[in-house]
Amino acid sequence: MNIILYYLLRRFFVKLRLERDFIILEKGLIIRRRAVVPLSCVTRAEIRRGLLLRLLCGKKITIETLSGRIDFYLRKNEELPFLPKNRGHIIRPERSSVFFGAFTDTRALSGVILFSLTIYRIGKIFGGSYTDRIIAAISNTAEELTHTLELLHIAVPRAAALGAVFVLTAWGFAFLIKLMGMADFRVSSRAGFVTVRRGLITLYEYVVVLNNLDAVISCNTVSSLAAKKAPLYARGTMIFPPVGKELSRRLISSLCGLPRENSPEIKPPARALFGHCALPLGWTAGFAAALVLTEIALRFGLIPSAELLQVVLWYGLAASLWAVLAYGLYWKFSGMREGENLLVISARKGNRLYGGYIPKRASVLESVSQNPFQRRSGLCDRTVTLYGKRKFRLRNITR
Repeated sequence: MNIILYYLLRRFFVKLRLERDFIILEKGLIIRRRAVVPLSCVTRAEIRRGLLLRLLCGKKITIETLSGRIDFYLRKNEELPFLPKNRGHIIRPERSSVFFGAFTDTRALSGVILFSLTIYRIGKIFGGSYTDRIIAAISNTAEELTHTLELLHIAVPRAAALGAVFVLTAWGFAFLIKLMGMADFRVSSRAGFVTVRRGLITLYEYVVVLNNLDAVISCNTVSSLAAKKAPLYARGTMIFPPVGKELSRRLISSLCGLPRENSPEIKPPARALFGHCALPLGWTAGFAAALVLTEIALRFGLIPSAELLQVVLWYGLAASLWAVLAYGLYWKFSGMREGENLLVISARKGNRLYGGYIPKRASVLESVSQNPFQRRSGLCDRTVTLYGKRKFRLRNITR
């Protein structure tokens, strides 16, 4: 309701004008707020048209700068004055790349949160009976899965089956939403702007300003490394679904104007493998020890039952082993190339391997650090800090 009222009264609430090198936005009816945004600080413009705004023939605009963002509404045919009307030649990726891009961009944890919120909202709008039906369907599926595994002489606790079915359902739900959001993917580049258009129900348009571009990021997971394809991001926007290394270099050069870099690559040595996998190996040993102690406690009757605890420990052990495999692959593909105008770095952050194509002007700080274990082995961590405090840390390389 607030969106409808705000949009219908937009001409009274919002005044937008362009004066030389500034965007001036005035918002409010009783209390007026005035924002002056230098065009030189604009990093991205997002144009979103949800189902409700499409019915109202409107769109929501979000302009992001180096230090913040502003939101307002415009009519469907109104253009932002500082963006070119002709956005350039359109490039469309293959459908398989879009499908794989939605797959790699879907995370289980965010899917669980989104699915849980959706169930909660369904119960609030349509009543608790609908929520009960969804939960009952998940519970029945878990029981059928447990029964099928029992026929195959595989004993799985019902709690583990219920958790697995819920997580897979939530992931599938998030994947379908992500896939609809990436439908009809198109990208173009013109006059210092990269424009991405996509969406099926909600229409998205992202315009990335190349003058303030700090890096083009490739995001890798175990599946993308196996497929030898990774999506490309600029300012948090996927500018192209997963593509191979050679095609990604051509796209970065043609869309973003970044030169290719063919200098020698610096890679972590073989003796750094243990350092890369030390954390998940520690978690693996901890979960394995906890499982052994739990089995001993059950055998000697120290605890009556530990079914739920064993399920949690087995899940933790499986996740730790998967992390060991992932971190080992990330060690293999980590490295750095440094040229006159471009820095190319590939380093692990969290549970993903991020590759950065960084213009030298965007690198504000490079630092080298050593922990006590690295001092003995002669290794170090090299950290590159960009504008906006984005960091890439290449671990365990030779000084």
